Amino acid sequence: MQLNYRVPSPCVSKYGRRSSIHQAMADLLLLTLLPLALLFLLLHHASPIKALLTRAKSVLAPELSTVWKPQPASIFVTDPETAHSLLVRGSAGGSFSNRPPSISPSAILSRRQYQNITSAPYGEHWRAIRHNLTSEVLHPTQLHRHASARRRALHGLVVDLAEQRKNGVVHAAESIRYAMFGLVANMCFGDDIDNNRVRAMADAQSDLVKSLSTARVFAHAKLPALTRLIYRNRWRKLAALRQQQEQTYLPLIDSRRGRHRRPSETPVYVDTLIDLKVPDDHSQDPRRHRRRLSDGELVGMCSEFLGAGTETTASALQWIMANLVKRPDIQEAVRKEINAVVGADAEEVSEVVLGKLEYLHAVIMEALRLHPPTSFAFRQVMEEDHVVHNGRRIPVGTKVYFPLAAIARDRTAWDNPDEFKPQRFLSCKDASQGTDGTIKMMPFGGGRRMCPGRGVAMLHLSYFTANLVREFRWREGEGELAVDLQPHVEFFTVMKRPLRAHLELERTEIKTS
Repeated sequence: MQLNYRVPSPCVSKYGRRSSIHQAMADLLLLTLLPLALLFLLLHHASPIKALLTRAKSVLAPELSTVWKPQPASIFVTDPETAHSLLVRGSAGGSFSNRPPSISPSAILSRRQYQNITSAPYGEHWRAIRHNLTSEVLHPTQLHRHASARRRALHGLVVDLAEQRKNGVVHAAESIRYAMFGLVANMCFGDDIDNNRVRAMADAQSDLVKSLSTARVFAHAKLPALTRLIYRNRWRKLAALRQQQEQTYLPLIDSRRGRHRRPSETPVYVDTLIDLKVPDDHSQDPRRHRRRLSDGELVGMCSEFLGAGTETTASALQWIMANLVKRPDIQEAVRKEINAVVGADAEEVSEVVLGKLEYLHAVIMEALRLHPPTSFAFRQVMEEDHVVHNGRRIPVGTKVYFPLAAIARDRTAWDNPDEFKPQRFLSCKDASQGTDGTIKMMPFGGGRRMCPGRGVAMLHLSYFTANLVREFRWREGEGELAVDLQPHVEFFTVMKRPLRAHLELERTEIKTS
């Protein structure tokens, strides 16, 4: 399939060529240090020289064979029409559906043997694990089964915020994240985990997310063996975090093996993974021969579920509440809409009424437009893809980046794109699409590799936002306590200054039990 798309030429030269130069300089430095490292080993070891050289050759030859290959360029696509053409129309039949090498610690530490939904190449294995998630756990008919877990998470969050307000400012960002992690952990492992363990798991997951930026050096290294030696402290830290995960998750996984669930019992993510069989890549016919996931794969899949389900939703919820703090008139409009459909004596804004809250939905969509939870969607051109620019086929290996915030602020697609205007989502049935069906925003990505958790994320955002507005009146602090809508962009887009606010009880009483 031939696709034509336009990319501003400065982006190609600025990012593509510059990254290639930096990579070449790094590789040259490594090759300069390599002879010195070998000489040091020869002078300080008593092993026979021949054996030592043979071992060095066997370790480094595979790395050296790729170092002189020209590095692929990188292209940044910021035009909504182009993004739709590539990600939606261009992925028909599975083409243009692979991502660059993952920085997932599970994939890096296992030398790509352990893959999750985010990192797996497009193919039978990816389809099997993604279908399992979307049909067994995140399907709309299954989500209602976790309603009690959502209520518990909400109750814990409300009580926590109510206690904090007695001391003045509320550190809402941290409270929101712990509440979301507890909910997602319940969906992953069941409700048998005590609060102290959940909190420890949340802290460990946070450390793992922070390590993603440093893990890039291993994901894209052309000399992996030498890179691990040079950055050995980073490697050890990454390995230690992974070991901590295994020590925590495997007992929880083992406790679910062979378990006979009652028909009324809610299946959790781990249950579906234990029973899942995926194509055996080592078989001559992977479609017919299938295997169960290894322990290492199970840990990686659980880590992905917890990380993606927590970080993106917690970040998005924080952005939503921050915008409501900055705009008391919009916050009050949301509250009035809620009170019009929810009785004063109701314990919560239940899921059954969320569909009636059109203005709330508009507020959430506008926050997602301006502050998408992840920074980029990624793709990499493969041999089987046929992507053409200005009459030329884009070379195999080219990495294509879609900056989600830039796409959603395109001035040809939106009126006053930098302003927070929820009403733009009230004026038409689906403002996120153009009249020709093209994408105008894609906070969850697009095409075949779009986020499979879009439905549950929207449910959680609507449910928690509605109840937090109903329970509290959120006011902005002053000075350093003021809300700052500047982003901090890494793998996830979070607030540069975590959300803090003054809260007033909107209802007369918060039940603590």
